[in-house]
Amino acid sequence: MKKDHIEIPKPSSKFQKVNCNECGELQIMYSHASTKVACNSCGNTISEPTGSKAIINGKISGSAE
Repeated sequence: MKKDHIEIPKPSSKFQKVNCNECGELQIMYSHASTKVACNSCGNTISEPTGSKAIINGKISGSAE
């Protein structure tokens, strides 16, 4: 029996390119990060975890896929 009509579900999470608000450095991070993500150069907090999607405190430049 063929199951061509059944769609494969797509994940809602992805890796994103995020620029830091203070220094502007580009960093790749997960959209559903479960820990605090700090900038590699200045140490500013880029994202804070919540129950699902992380709160991103930087400018999202696009998807890293």
